[in-house]
Amino acid sequence: MEQRQHERKAVAMDAVIACTRFGLIRGEIVDLCHGGLYIRAETSIVPLGSEVSVTFQPGTDICRSCLTLKGRVTHQSLQGFGVAFGEMDSPCRQALDDFLPGMPAVPPRAMPALRAL
Repeated sequence: MEQRQHERKAVAMDAVIACTRFGLIRGEIVDLCHGGLYIRAETSIVPLGSEVSVTFQPGTDICRSCLTLKGRVTHQSLQGFGVAFGEMDSPCRQALDDFLPGMPAVPPRAMPALRAL
């Protein structure tokens, strides 16, 4: 059974993922929480355990600039991959604190089948 510390919220935001091995990958964040995110991308070639940074704009009313969060790829599916965040600086945490409460929760049956690390 999946154990999460944070409730996942349904979102739809364009993002750019930077990976030293594969360069830049475009995708769409489809769920987000303080602990990580799931991104739908045309490729899931980023290996499990890879360090990545994810850049996105949660909205100009939340934050005037884009957020860049660092994390590690923890699972993959045919549609994309999940990233668990590492340490987060205060401005990023505050932006998520402001943004996430207004977003709907992800229904449990909407979770994709995952291949865990």
